[in-house]
Amino acid sequence: MRKVNLPDLPEWQAPAKRETIELELRLITPMFGGGYKAREVDPLQPIRPAAIRGHLRFWWRATAGARYTSVADLHKAETELWGGASTKGNPAVGKVALQVHILSAGEKAPYTQVAPPSKPKDGPLHGYFLFPFREQREQNIPAAVGRKQIRFQLCLTLDASLSEAQRAEVRTALKAWIAFGGVGARTRRGCGALTVVGANANQWLPPTQGLAQWLGMPPNAGSKCDWTTLAGAQGIVVPKASPEEAWSELGRFWARFRKGHFPKNYSPMSGGKWRDYRHVLCQLRNQGNTLRLAKPFLGLPIIYQEIKGAKNLCFTGTLEPAESGRLASPVILKPIALQGGKYGALILVMHAPKPNTIKIEGKDYALAAPTKDPVLQALDAADVLDAVLKGAKRHFEQQSVSFRL
Repeated sequence: MRKVNLPDLPEWQAPAKRETIELELRLITPMFGGGYKAREVDPLQPIRPAAIRGHLRFWWRATAGARYTSVADLHKAETELWGGASTKGNPAVGKVALQVHILSAGEKAPYTQVAPPSKPKDGPLHGYFLFPFREQREQNIPAAVGRKQIRFQLCLTLDASLSEAQRAEVRTALKAWIAFGGVGARTRRGCGALTVVGANANQWLPPTQGLAQWLGMPPNAGSKCDWTTLAGAQGIVVPKASPEEAWSELGRFWARFRKGHFPKNYSPMSGGKWRDYRHVLCQLRNQGNTLRLAKPFLGLPIIYQEIKGAKNLCFTGTLEPAESGRLASPVILKPIALQGGKYGALILVMHAPKPNTIKIEGKDYALAAPTKDPVLQALDAADVLDAVLKGAKRHFEQQSVSFRL
């Protein structure tokens, strides 16, 4: 019988396994909105998987997406991982499955209880962040009702085809969302902030120091992007005893900063020091086609409403970005849960494209950073976003931890 030389059999390799990430999460501040109706929490499904997927996509762009230099490359990588619009012959199915199981629906948190009236000398505290949820009598809209102490289980299943690098990107995006984001509306101002419950909490919560190393930003992440990123971001964390204390003090700081009460202490009843209003907007006709303003760099739109009985109000109107109706603030102010059951007040300035044109009453104006502004001079700040960090350090006075991503 003739001998037949058979080819060598391939070595058997175990099939790639899907990775599953399971976390128990709990709200540390009330959430508002996020439901199918504006300003309302869905009573049947307060935490929606689709909303969390959207958050994770954003934080993926802010972390792993920072290494890309073009929108086209970013979109391609994002679609491969998270999915996209399906076309004929290309279903564009995502490779990260997501499930949410509500463990406790918590309890109602009416606006009037979350942000009760404060003493005039204290200012609005965290109620300063919650103005969209106040009662609007003229429109016959009641005060919003949020929910607090919701607990839920989040389960992410990573497809077996994902590379280890992609898996690491998902884990980094998840860490960033838990630390810097939240659920519902107004998460950049502290609503719906989260913590992790259970034995593996410290794996997913940031340490008091070394936040950049813990987050594990991808190597060679650039900061010259046309989208918001954590690459190049700066921030501080101020230790606080509880999320409530952190949130209230952040509100006090932000009210002080928006009014420009530097170098003096915050005084709720005194006027603002920024040049935006009196020296620019109230003299709009004399300003030409370029406006030197500070507050548009903190987010748009800005609405100056008419106040009944205010004789000195000389400008009313809306400032908005020329190309869209909204420009999200690059500044995040929120309570942050830390390892070991600790908490802090977070002030984070993300790296984001700056507006260069704004629209007022249908007319476009070129936007430039202010010069010789009394608030910037008082804080010795190079620009408005630099003033946020320097103002926060001066406001809190106590020991804070600075970081750069």
